[in-house]
Amino acid sequence: MIWRSAYHRKIVQFADFVTALAGFYISYYIAILLNYYYPLNFPPILVIRESHYIIIVLISFLFVFLFKKLNAYNYQRFTSLLKEYMIVLKVTFIGFLVTIVTFFLLDDKEVSRTILIVYLIVSIILFTIEKTFLFYIAPYVRRKGINRKNVILIGTGTRASNFIDTVRNNFDWGLDIVGLLTGDYDNIGKEVMGIKILDHYNNIQHILKTVNPEEIIITISTKRFNQIRDVLEICEREGVTVRLNSDFFGHITKHVTVDNVFGLNIITFNMVKQSELEFFIKRVMDIIGSLIALLIFSPVMLIASLGIIISDGFPIFYSFIGYGYNKKPIKIIKFRTMVKNSEEIRKSLLPMNEMKGPVFKIKDDPRILPFGKWLRRFSIDETPQLISVLKGEMSLVGPRQAMKEELDKYESWQRRRLSVKSGLTCLWQVNGRNKISNFNEWTKLDLQYIDNWSIWLDIKILLKTILIVLLGKGV
Repeated sequence: MIWRSAYHRKIVQFADFVTALAGFYISYYIAILLNYYYPLNFPPILVIRESHYIIIVLISFLFVFLFKKLNAYNYQRFTSLLKEYMIVLKVTFIGFLVTIVTFFLLDDKEVSRTILIVYLIVSIILFTIEKTFLFYIAPYVRRKGINRKNVILIGTGTRASNFIDTVRNNFDWGLDIVGLLTGDYDNIGKEVMGIKILDHYNNIQHILKTVNPEEIIITISTKRFNQIRDVLEICEREGVTVRLNSDFFGHITKHVTVDNVFGLNIITFNMVKQSELEFFIKRVMDIIGSLIALLIFSPVMLIASLGIIISDGFPIFYSFIGYGYNKKPIKIIKFRTMVKNSEEIRKSLLPMNEMKGPVFKIKDDPRILPFGKWLRRFSIDETPQLISVLKGEMSLVGPRQAMKEELDKYESWQRRRLSVKSGLTCLWQVNGRNKISNFNEWTKLDLQYIDNWSIWLDIKILLKTILIVLLGKGV
C-alpha cells in the first residue's frame, strides 16, 4: 500500500485481511435486518455453519493475495488516492466473483444472493475507508520522522535541481536527500540547493558503504547512461534500489510498462491509455448497450429491411471490409442506402469530393436512395453494426473504421486513429461532422478522443449521440 518496509507492509496486509473478514459479518447482519424489516423482499438468513467460517477466512486471504498481485503493497510513495480506489474496485469485483463461484461449486444454497450483493457493496465501502485512512495516516507518520528514506541523487544539473525542489515541496513522501554524486571531479565538495556533492559516481561502492543510502535516484540525461553502467551493477550486487528520473520516455511515460518474461526484461511503450478495469467496464457497456439497442431497434430494423426491398429490391445489406483496431480488417455491414452500382458511380463522382483528404464525401450524394436518406437521417443504416459491437470487433464509441483505399492514403500521424477499436460514434460524429470538410480536423478529434479517453467521456459521447439521433441530425 503506502509503505515499503516489510514491517509496515505486513500491517497493511493484516488490515486488508481484517477488513475483508469484517465485510462478511457486517453483510450477514445487514441481510438479517433486511429480512426482518422487509420479509417479503428478502429471504430468511440461516445460521452460518463451520464450513462457512473456513470459506470466509480463505476468501479473506484471497483479498490480500489479490492486493499483492495488483502491486498494492509495492513502493507507492507517489501514489494517488484515485489509484488506491481503482485497485479497491478491481480487487472487490474479482473477490466477489470468486465468492459467487465458490458457493456455486459447493452447491451451498444457504448463502443467499442478498448476503452476496450486500457483501460486494460493504466490501467496497470498507476497503475505501481503510485505504483513505492509510493514505492520510502515512504522510502523518513520515512527518513524525518514521519510515523515511535516505536517498542519494546521481546528477547535479537542472533535472537534479527540479527533483530536489519537488521532494522539498512534498515532505510527506518521506524522502531525505543526503547527498549528490557527480560526473565531474571539479564539482566534488560543492553544493546544489544546499545539498553537498559527495563524490564522483565512479566511487559509488565507497558511498554505499559509508553513507548507506536506501535508494539511488539517477537524474542525469540518458545520453550519459553508458557512463553509469557500473553504478547499476554495483547497486544490484549490494541490493540497493535504483530509480530513474529520465527524459528517455518523453511524453509517453504514463503508458510505459515493464515486465520480466522468462528472465527477459521487456519495456512496453503503449501509445494509448492502458487500464484493464476501464477496458473491462467499456466492454461491459458495449455488450449491455448493444443488446439493449438491438432490442429497441429490432422493429425499426425490420421496417428498414422491408423499406429497402420495396424501394429498390435486394440486397438489404451493404458490406465491405473496413480497417479498425491495429489496422486489422473487419467485415462491416450496414443497411443499403445507395443504388446497387454505387461503387461504379463513385469513381465518376471523385472530382466532386467535398472532403479534403483520403475520405470521400459529398453533401447531396446522387447515389443515395430516397428511403436511404431517411435511414441515414436517423442513423438507422448503422444499426446492423451493433452485431459487430456485441461480438467485440467494434465498440459503441471509437473512431470510424477506414476503407483500404483510404488507409493507403493516410499520412503517418493519421494512422494512430486506428490504434483503438473503431466505433459507431465518436467526437467527430457529435461535434458537427456535417461542418467538418477537412480530414485533418476529423483526425484531430479522433486523436483527442484517444488521448483523453475515459469511461465518462464515452458516456457523454453516447448521450450526445442519442440526442442527435432523436433529432434526426444524422447524414
